[in-house]
Amino acid sequence: MQASLITLIFSAILSVLIVILADKKQWFLNQHDLIGVQKFHHHPAPHVGGLAVFFSFSFGCYFLPPDIQSILQPILLISLPIFVIGLIEDLSAKISPLWRLMFILLSIGSAFLYLDIGISSLGFLWTDNLLSYPIIGLMFTLLVVGGAVNSVNVIDGYNGLMSGYAMLASTAMAIVAYQLGDVLIVQLDLLLIASILGFFLLNFPMGKLFMGDGGAYFIGLMLSMIGLVFVSRHDELSNWFVLLLLMYPMFELLFSIYRRKIIHNTPASEPDPYHLHTLIHKILVKRHPQGDKIMNNSLTAPFLWVLSLVGIIPAVFWFDNKWALISWACLFMLIYIVIYRRIQSRYV
Repeated sequence: MQASLITLIFSAILSVLIVILADKKQWFLNQHDLIGVQKFHHHPAPHVGGLAVFFSFSFGCYFLPPDIQSILQPILLISLPIFVIGLIEDLSAKISPLWRLMFILLSIGSAFLYLDIGISSLGFLWTDNLLSYPIIGLMFTLLVVGGAVNSVNVIDGYNGLMSGYAMLASTAMAIVAYQLGDVLIVQLDLLLIASILGFFLLNFPMGKLFMGDGGAYFIGLMLSMIGLVFVSRHDELSNWFVLLLLMYPMFELLFSIYRRKIIHNTPASEPDPYHLHTLIHKILVKRHPQGDKIMNNSLTAPFLWVLSLVGIIPAVFWFDNKWALISWACLFMLIYIVIYRRIQSRYV
């Protein structure tokens, strides 16, 4: 708890400092932040909240017991490429999606090859036999974890949305870890929650500070790495548990690729204004056209937090039941599609 409290305080101080420097010195500001179909705020604001999250999380690591530090420090080291390339994009808006993807794969590949953190089992004999081949295990880990990292960035669109979801998912993992007596995972999740919470206080609801790609990539990687380490430590856990926790952002990403490639025949990496969170925001604006823009922005996140709980809550109750986890994952996808189609048909 001491490490989490120190991390929270440090994250909040760094977040406040970034906002003050942006306001007084015009540091960290990028006019490109207001350009593009996925830009929803109406004034320049620093998009480097990831600095507060990354440095507070790293700082808090040194207040953990030595055995936990020995596990976390290598994970922090392999996260550097993913965080740095995202931060450079936040400050310059000039890094191509291909370069960002390469650095993401570099971090994930390093975790697989040097830390032995990857996806080695799905609970079925034929898949596990395939994943036992190192090259197949590596490629599958790159695909799934790379998708998870990118998906967390995809939902970073409105005040509090991604950071609130990440804290919910981390809390769920910590609850299960506590039930299984895994102090290491509990402390890692609490550390991640604390580092995000300090930023969250400046982001929601007033939008004084935004996470940016660096922070979103880092959080997506940490959720994945902590989850995979957790599964590797307990035979009763399945990788489907981690998948269900991450189901909201991952299905948002998959559905976005389907929508762009199949429906609109556009490149999968090309931004568009048709994410579920975007459509919900449009409804709020239509219903409150004279309402405060910041409040309409912030009111979007709670709807998606509730939706994410359709995956998160069952993961807590059925963490040791593979078929229940798979069933809830399918149910989540069905609910998402029904909601999306209903909103699209009525309001778009």
